[in-house]
Amino acid sequence: MRTAAVAATVSMLAEVGLIALGTQVSLPKALVWIPAATGLIVAFFICRRTAATLDGPLRDFWRRFSWACSGMLAAAISQAVDVLTLPATGVPPVSARTMVIYIVASTVAATTLVRLPAGTRTWRQRATAVLDVAVVTLAVLMAGAEYLSWFGSALGDEPAAVRLNTAVMAITVAGIVIVLKAMMSRTNPMPWPALWFLSPIAVAAPMSVILMDVLRPWPYLNGSAAVLPAAGLMCSFAAQLTSLNPAPPVPRISSRRGTTVPLLASVLAGALVVTVYARNGQISGAMVAATAGMLVLVAARQAFALADNSILLNAVTHHAEHDELTGLFNRRHLAATITGSSGTRTVVLIDLIGFRSVNESLGTKAGDILLTAFAARITEVAGPGAMVARVGGDDFGLLLPGPAASAPIAELLTLGREPLHVDGQDVLIDVAAGVADGGDDEAADLYRRAGIALRAAMASVGPAVVRYDAALEQQVTRRNQMAADMQRGLADGEFHLLYQPIVTLPGGRINGVEALVRWRRRDGRVVSPGEFIPVAEDTGTITELGAWILDAACAQAALWQQRYGSAAPRVGINVSARQLLDPRLPSTVATTLAKHGLTPAGLTIEITETAVFGGGQALATVHALSAQGMTIALDDFGTGHSSLGLLRTCPVDAIKVDKSFVDGLGGTPQQEAIVTALAGIATTMGLHIVAEGVETEAQATRLVELGYHNAQGFHFAVPLPAAEVEEMLGVPALVR
Repeated sequence: MRTAAVAATVSMLAEVGLIALGTQVSLPKALVWIPAATGLIVAFFICRRTAATLDGPLRDFWRRFSWACSGMLAAAISQAVDVLTLPATGVPPVSARTMVIYIVASTVAATTLVRLPAGTRTWRQRATAVLDVAVVTLAVLMAGAEYLSWFGSALGDEPAAVRLNTAVMAITVAGIVIVLKAMMSRTNPMPWPALWFLSPIAVAAPMSVILMDVLRPWPYLNGSAAVLPAAGLMCSFAAQLTSLNPAPPVPRISSRRGTTVPLLASVLAGALVVTVYARNGQISGAMVAATAGMLVLVAARQAFALADNSILLNAVTHHAEHDELTGLFNRRHLAATITGSSGTRTVVLIDLIGFRSVNESLGTKAGDILLTAFAARITEVAGPGAMVARVGGDDFGLLLPGPAASAPIAELLTLGREPLHVDGQDVLIDVAAGVADGGDDEAADLYRRAGIALRAAMASVGPAVVRYDAALEQQVTRRNQMAADMQRGLADGEFHLLYQPIVTLPGGRINGVEALVRWRRRDGRVVSPGEFIPVAEDTGTITELGAWILDAACAQAALWQQRYGSAAPRVGINVSARQLLDPRLPSTVATTLAKHGLTPAGLTIEITETAVFGGGQALATVHALSAQGMTIALDDFGTGHSSLGLLRTCPVDAIKVDKSFVDGLGGTPQQEAIVTALAGIATTMGLHIVAEGVETEAQATRLVELGYHNAQGFHFAVPLPAAEVEEMLGVPALVR
């Protein structure tokens, strides 16, 4: 396609070069017609090739337009034959045959344009388009009248001139149809610029006649031959634009481009009137009437356009302030209203707990229905004096007059107690809400404060409403400070790893370790993982921390593989839910393994049930890690949801039974039931099973009786530095 476009461009440049050369030296008459025919041949093949790559109306359009190009090619060949065989008089010879071919080709082109779908419009847009067409048509009639007058005086009224003029008028009409179609079409399937690339055809035909008059001193040159390569080039560009951008059109919102053509037509008509007056010293009554009529049409057109633009502006303003799905106000408008209102006001931010799981299990369409239904319910509960907004994916906001004490806070907790009817089934969903109130001095900060309270509410178990106070602010400050300290600590090497052994039962030989991160600050204070891990998860620092843990653990595992060979313990690292949502994690793990020369079999990826319960990207990441050859272990097994289902959907190699179940060993059969059942499930499914949190000899003995072969806990060892793990291995190092 690109080669054909280059060929069309070369044909155009070759024609220009021949015309320039012909003004200096004599040329064969047939020579100037070769680039003209070549350009039209190229245009024909580009149109056919474009039609073959499309479907629907666009395919039909370019298939039909290719026949118009072939008709123009036939007319050009016929006119070249006329020039070579017929005697020249006042104008280059044009036979009746050539005239008919030009008319047929122009009719095919015009019909093809008319049959192209134009899209839908409002009545104002249709009225504006009709006025635009009237302005252009009146300008064309004025120009056409002057053209016919000039044609008669310049080229005469002999039969060849009449036939030439008829052909020119046919081509010009086809070109005007293209211009009018481009103006009238709002959402037609053709890319908008492609139509305007075809529009110069309207100028090409009259230009050929003007060039014939200009080129009279050189009878071997021809005006038609001069413009036909340009017409072929424009057709080629338009076809290529369509093939590059065949997507369904988007309705044009701005009317600036549509306004350009009628205004340009008005300017050209005015210039024509000035030119006629300067040449003749007077203007005919018909031209004066036409000019006055054009002024009336332009004024009416602008009045309709202004009315349409006003409606459009209102629609754009509404769109900028409202949520498209629910019809509620959006976050931007809510925030502006909060700061713009006066008196005491209350801001409530609400989150739908578990919406993501509903969205992924039932589908996005059902999720949209749920959001719309909840929007209607919260609007009803809030009452007529409240402003309700959707401020995020599953987050809503309320602006209520008065203090929080007078707000319907208790009613907010009832929003999820009644099921919502979604896609043929009832869905229960809990809510968390953050509340902040204040007067004019605090208005600019109310939205942020409500967000802080909402975060605290979401940290609670189940539905909750939290009202902002200074203590929450301090918690946020401490959290942000800790996140900054963690960033600095990673850079300064304040973090280190300990390794808790996993041993075989009943012998107690170490066959694996779990890498656990610890933080000792520069001032000597030890920060508990229970403090910094949740902060890392919440702020996103867990991604950088996880990358550091992965690198350090792989380095140690590779060292053990080098020293102890097959007796080296397998190293397990914990991967958080946030890390699993990163699609780059599998490649990061692969790169780290290659960096340290560690085989995938030496690494275990430990994940929690809740991290992969929702499926989606997290589950896809686990599948990618498993495909690389690493062991996948479900940590804290039994404490999440849908545990047994995950054993089928998630590529699990091992399960680690949570300490809360191990604590029940030695008690009643009911207390031991889960530990017993999990041993049977693991054996049946061929999974490794590890009991976590083993603290006594009695627990270890009972696990052996139940068929457990691997355990981990303080009874065997606390988390240890790597050197102390080596001392417990009891295996001589192969390499030191």
